[in-house]
Amino acid sequence: MIKTAGERFIGIMSGTSHDGLDAALVEIDNQKLSLIGTECLNFSDQLRQQLLGFNDLNNSRSLDQVLPAGRAFSALVNQLIETLLESCNIKSSEITAVGCHGHTLRHSPTGNFGYSYQLVDGAALAIECGIPVVCDFRSGDIALGGTGAPLAPAFHQFMFSSDQEHRVIANIGGIANITLLPLDGQPTAGLDTGPGNLLMDYCTERYFDQRYDDRGNIARSGTIEPTLLKKLLDHDYFKQPAPKSTGREIFNSDWLVSLTNDQIEPHSLLATVTELTAVTLADEIIKTGYSQGSVMVCGGGSHNDYLLERIQHHCNDWKITTTLTAGFDPDWIEAAAFGWLAHQRWHRLPGNLTSVTGARRETILGAVYLP
Repeated sequence: MIKTAGERFIGIMSGTSHDGLDAALVEIDNQKLSLIGTECLNFSDQLRQQLLGFNDLNNSRSLDQVLPAGRAFSALVNQLIETLLESCNIKSSEITAVGCHGHTLRHSPTGNFGYSYQLVDGAALAIECGIPVVCDFRSGDIALGGTGAPLAPAFHQFMFSSDQEHRVIANIGGIANITLLPLDGQPTAGLDTGPGNLLMDYCTERYFDQRYDDRGNIARSGTIEPTLLKKLLDHDYFKQPAPKSTGREIFNSDWLVSLTNDQIEPHSLLATVTELTAVTLADEIIKTGYSQGSVMVCGGGSHNDYLLERIQHHCNDWKITTTLTAGFDPDWIEAAAFGWLAHQRWHRLPGNLTSVTGARRETILGAVYLP
């Protein structure tokens, strides 16, 4: 065991919800992680639309657009780091490294030459903030035949394993993923279950002029359309076995519109895509073969009361709660995970779980840029 008394790392996460950046300052002391401070920075409408445009498979952008955007994105990350350090009254020299996930533009890990590309300029960020930066966390796992995602299960295992109950950590961001932490010593398992908030957010923004469905109240007022739900569930991704990961390349507004032709009443459409997230997540939990335990939800979906109720409806004897019951704010799990992954990289320790990604072996994840 490596003793790293009081080392501090910053984790930066930008997810598929396209709402902004999260930053978590963590301290790792003798393999115990503590959350010291947090900050978030919302994307401007202009940047959000630019990032969504980069994700649009029908509107490919040139390198002359993407690469400068990486520099601009990194400058925004640096701004967030400065705000975080100031709010915590901590100097940059007290931070060992920053783990910055970057913003995913493409995730296609399968085939002979799989890849995953996150928008960030690690060298520029390290120079601007004066702190070593770890980024490009997914490529090493993909090079070993893995899916490169989800990466959070290794952190979930570190933080939330229990000798009292089976646990599932359900991270519901734009995409939803689960981590199974069995009580009986079996390997940790994990996968992307499918859409998380992204289709719900699309419907809420398009039809109700709101960024998200607060507490799920709009969806609650609609009616789940069984015919449409069956069409959505017929997607091949839901039939694939793990390991598997996905993103906006597969689940996006174009896919949804192609199946609805704008013929579904908006409240019911929102109720149905909410049900899609609940059903696909619950199905994967049931497939684990364990009949009960705690499902601890984190990410933006943890605030959607209606979604949690629907997950509970489908999960039988599993208890649906959030990571707050284990003492960790559900809003900061992913950002903290990339602080922990930066720690792993800094000390040349593995960051992936082969039982989750399918990689041929464990490996050190991330590229390091020095200021």
